[in-house]
Amino acid sequence: MRRAGMGMLAALLAGCACSSSAYVRVGLPPGEVLSRHATVARYEGVEEVPCRHRTAECPDGCAHGGRHAVFRIETYAAYERPGEHGDEKQERFLLRLGKNGVPDAQLSPALLQVLARLSPGQRVKLEWAHVYRSDAAGSRWPERIVTRLAE
Repeated sequence: MRRAGMGMLAALLAGCACSSSAYVRVGLPPGEVLSRHATVARYEGVEEVPCRHRTAECPDGCAHGGRHAVFRIETYAAYERPGEHGDEKQERFLLRLGKNGVPDAQLSPALLQVLARLSPGQRVKLEWAHVYRSDAAGSRWPERIVTRLAE
């Protein structure tokens, strides 16, 4: 029941004809939270980042490189590092939008709508969590998940 209510809230925020817009993610996927970042950042625009050719799947089958929304961190409002391998405070944050014209499947439509409204140079509140995920097959991987983006 709570999940359905939060989905409706996200839909209302995404469809709001307000002068400002915000994206808020309620809850994180299962995994170990390594660090949390709450910042004030300046949106710099979209940048094409090349693949660094670090796996056998590179460059076409990997999740490296592609188009990224770039944010320059101005100040930290809060920072927490409960995991030994959590990210340190950052100067920049890159959010992968997609690759080769294919949008990143992990990005929500509500977050994409907020990103589309941003202009380079615009100041935003940006929060994310660095989470170490795992699955039943024993695979483990890090994710940096945007939990809040607001003008």
